[in-house]
Amino acid sequence: MSGSTVLMEKWPVLGRHEQAAAWLTVWTDLGRAPRTIDAYGRGLAEYLLMSEREGVDPVAANRSHIAL
Repeated sequence: MSGSTVLMEKWPVLGRHEQAAAWLTVWTDLGRAPRTIDAYGRGLAEYLLMSEREGVDPVAANRSHIAL
C-alpha cells in the first residue's frame, strides 16, 4: 500500500483535493516524522473540510475565509 493511499484512508477529504494529497505525500516521502505528518494531515483535512462546507476554493481562500 502506497503512502498516499494510507494518507487518504486516514483523511478521506484528501482524495477530493489532489494538490493537497500530493503536498502531504511529498512531506511523507521526505521522511518527516510520523507525528509531524499526522499534525499536518489533520490540520490540512480540517481546512479542506471547512473550505468544502463554506464553498470556498481552498487555493484561492483569503484571510476572511481562513478566519472561519
